[in-house]
Amino acid sequence: MFDRRLFSNFDWMLFSLVMAISLVGVAAIYSASKGYDDDTQYWLRQLLWIAIGLGVGFIVLLFDLRTIGSFAYYIHAAVLLTLVMLWGYGSGVGNTSVNRWFLLGPVAVQPSEFVKLSMVLAIAHYFRDSRRVANLGLRGNFWPLVMLLVPFLLIVQQPDLGTAMLLPLIYLPIILLAGIRWRVVFAIGLAGILAIAALVGAFKFGYYQIDDKLVGQLRRGGAQQQLLADVSAIRGSRFYLISSLEKKLAPRRNGGIDPRSMQLIEEKSFRPFISKLLRPYQQRRLITFINPDQDPLGAGYHVIQSKVAVGSGQFLGKGYGESTQGSLNFLPARHTDFLFSIFAEEWGFVGASGLLLLYVMLILRGLSIIMQTHDRFSSFLLMGVISIITFQVVINIGMALGLLPVVGVPLPFFSYGGSSMITTMIGLGLILNIRMRRFLWS
Repeated sequence: MFDRRLFSNFDWMLFSLVMAISLVGVAAIYSASKGYDDDTQYWLRQLLWIAIGLGVGFIVLLFDLRTIGSFAYYIHAAVLLTLVMLWGYGSGVGNTSVNRWFLLGPVAVQPSEFVKLSMVLAIAHYFRDSRRVANLGLRGNFWPLVMLLVPFLLIVQQPDLGTAMLLPLIYLPIILLAGIRWRVVFAIGLAGILAIAALVGAFKFGYYQIDDKLVGQLRRGGAQQQLLADVSAIRGSRFYLISSLEKKLAPRRNGGIDPRSMQLIEEKSFRPFISKLLRPYQQRRLITFINPDQDPLGAGYHVIQSKVAVGSGQFLGKGYGESTQGSLNFLPARHTDFLFSIFAEEWGFVGASGLLLLYVMLILRGLSIIMQTHDRFSSFLLMGVISIITFQVVINIGMALGLLPVVGVPLPFFSYGGSSMITTMIGLGLILNIRMRRFLWS
């Protein structure tokens, strides 16, 4: 099943880049988690996940990709089934009110991480046939779109907007490689622009509809009498976003306003047409993305503290273990979503640039393998895996710098997380498998 001569084509440079990023991540996790109140050794757990991921990746190396491809649809269907099972058996982690994980004792498994690979595997298997590529129209993209949209909708309802939005980004390079017609690309691009315009319009022209039910909730919650009077006086009025509502209330109220009461108004009365798809906290994230200072202690807190961490690192950084944002507990989720921010604070522009250079070298190495690959299935699969890594790097670092909304996408091979690490290590195994067997297929 495994020819030892294949080791001569093993890509040690690619493997070394991944291990360098992973081990730097372990060191960063150790430093970032020092300020936590609990005694969980996240860095030690991350080493365990790396070991497990390498083990699973090695198993992937043992099989011919054509054998793996023959099970592509079954693998994707099985992962989709786990997403459906989250409705009844899913849980949140900590105090989160979401259904993204299966809790297996102390281990939390996130199926949405695995669906990225299963989708790529299924679409690559679909396009392996030469009759299905080149000059593709909407009909030729029907089944790949189904493979994309089903997990997209299942993940949106968890809710996990970050992972859901990642799926179309991964899908696009694959269909471009498959040879899609440019008018179809234009149609897809136009649909995306219209969707973004609709989202912006939802928040620009969203309104507050104060009703008796909300007033009753405020009264039962012990809201300020002045606030109750103000809200009762403006019931039925429509206002643009929270800032306009506060501006409307300002002339009427005496003194300050209870922030929690104001938050309740925002959550219960905001009614854009997109509200059925986005939860209140997601709406606030998108609003504060444009202006984090609008809610500095709420939805904008993560972004503000992250930018403070990155900026305070300056050119050479504060030194390993000297992050004030980490040790003083200013930055939440710093061992997961915002680990790059802590790393940039400790190592500065030089260290952050070095980490980015490792990712650039990794991505370019993967793309170079595509040019050497003679098998159609392998080319599409490799493009999908590289797209997963590339877009996660762009989104996570963009999120840390305040250039993109906070959506909870981990930095591959770097951020803490078992499901993410195992998934990316399987992706590494697929890339190495393609590299080792690229001369066996024509």
